[in-house]
Amino acid sequence: MNENPVEKDIENEENDLWEEGGFTETLGPKDIKERMGTFHKKHNEDMNFNCKKCSKKISAHNKDWHNGMCDNCFNQEYY
Repeated sequence: MNENPVEKDIENEENDLWEEGGFTETLGPKDIKERMGTFHKKHNEDMNFNCKKCSKKISAHNKDWHNGMCDNCFNQEYY
């Protein structure tokens, strides 16, 4: 029985999506277009926002991609 390694990788990725501790969010076309501007920003770039849990300064990337939290609060919440 030879399993296709590509199919196995896809299956593993699909299972990982539903692992406990993951964070996913549904975005519409307008939302994703607006957020993609901060996707490649660094975690210390554009520090004009505050973490919604601890009020620490956070980047635009964290605001848009880490549920509005600093890395520590995000990791505690989801991992």
